[in-house]
Amino acid sequence: MGAPHLFDVREDLASQGPFAISGSDPDMARALVDVLNGEGASAGLLDAMGAGARTVILTEGLSGLPVTERHWQVLDQCRIHHQRDARIVLLQPAEADDFGRLSGLAGLSRTLRQEWPRQRIATWSLPAAAPVEEKAALILRALAAGLQDADLTVDGASVQQIAGAPRLTNSTPSTGNVWFAPGGARGVTSACVMELARRQPGSVFVLAGRSGIAPWPAGIEVTTDMKHLRGALIAAARASGQKPSLPDIDREARTLLAGQEIRATLDAITASGAQAVYLQADMSDRNSIVSAVDAITQQYGPITGLVHGAGVLADGLALKKTREDLAHVFGPKVEGLAMLLDVLDPSRLRHVGLFSSASAVFGNTGQSDYAMANAWLGAVARKLAADLPDAIVKSFCWGPWAGGMVDSSLAGHFAARGISLIGLEDGARIFAEQILQGDRSEVELLIGDEWAG
Repeated sequence: MGAPHLFDVREDLASQGPFAISGSDPDMARALVDVLNGEGASAGLLDAMGAGARTVILTEGLSGLPVTERHWQVLDQCRIHHQRDARIVLLQPAEADDFGRLSGLAGLSRTLRQEWPRQRIATWSLPAAAPVEEKAALILRALAAGLQDADLTVDGASVQQIAGAPRLTNSTPSTGNVWFAPGGARGVTSACVMELARRQPGSVFVLAGRSGIAPWPAGIEVTTDMKHLRGALIAAARASGQKPSLPDIDREARTLLAGQEIRATLDAITASGAQAVYLQADMSDRNSIVSAVDAITQQYGPITGLVHGAGVLADGLALKKTREDLAHVFGPKVEGLAMLLDVLDPSRLRHVGLFSSASAVFGNTGQSDYAMANAWLGAVARKLAADLPDAIVKSFCWGPWAGGMVDSSLAGHFAARGISLIGLEDGARIFAEQILQGDRSEVELLIGDEWAG
């Protein structure tokens, strides 16, 4: 973490104005207008100031809007004021009593600084319990200091830093856990879950995903090769007198391969001596989550281990993002986890592993929504770690995986730091070690290949 001296450098406030403050948090907006005008700077509410502001302060992140809508409103406002060439400051709470009130706006500002390199954009986290006048004074000091992303406190300002090889403790891992792993049946998450199961042979692993396990069609050789499977499906359709549609063939092939991957994961968990279960569930639908948690607790007992690997992408530049894009990304990763933590009993959790991304730490061009969602996971992990001092809680900010969906931009961030792709076995080992025996004080981990071997 950084130090309070970040407030020491001062810029002329008047030269940064006029200031326009959005009114989504009315109390904060009025306090800021008053304190800025009291310092001799020109300030007013955004609706009244029009397009003439040089600095825009957005309070949407402090509002009571639902989590997805709140983040969308901030992104949309950023796009409006980008076109007006104003400096943009995003405000968010540093902590909250409710998971849905937490925020991931730092992921947005880090991404927008890449997409709009000539524009100044910052996210400042404010102490939630502080009086509004105290928060306004902190913002005044941060403006005077010209801060970028920072946590503002009465003792100064700090910059969140996630670095260094994560530590392990000598503690004995808990046994006999009931693990719930949304998104854990496929992809790199499945590799991590399989390694975890190898170290937890007496535990139950309940995996969940939107995909069903489709039965393999008779007469077609089992394969994992997409091209070969498509050809076999086309040949089978023609042999039965059908005229196959290529889009339908592609969908069937993807469904079959997804089922094969799920079966392989379940078989590997069973072979390790653990119990494997698969539930088809939509982690963006509350009823589906309630049904899944009820089924697990009734049959196996309370969930004591959580691996949240659900997530989807909707890549595109911020200026072209739609509300639907953001909702698509936030659905399973943000809304799903918030609902899941509301449905299960968090006090029974011994181990929590959240699959985040380096985009939360660096931002990533084309992934403003994904970076926000993953930064929100970090806030969730910090809250869970504070609420559950006896549990091991980790948010894994993964770099690019070898064999995974490697993004060239994120790979470039790591390459500049001498970190190349994460091997599948190394990543799975790091995950299992950290979620079972990681140092409880290290909650957010930036993982790259420098910790392999």
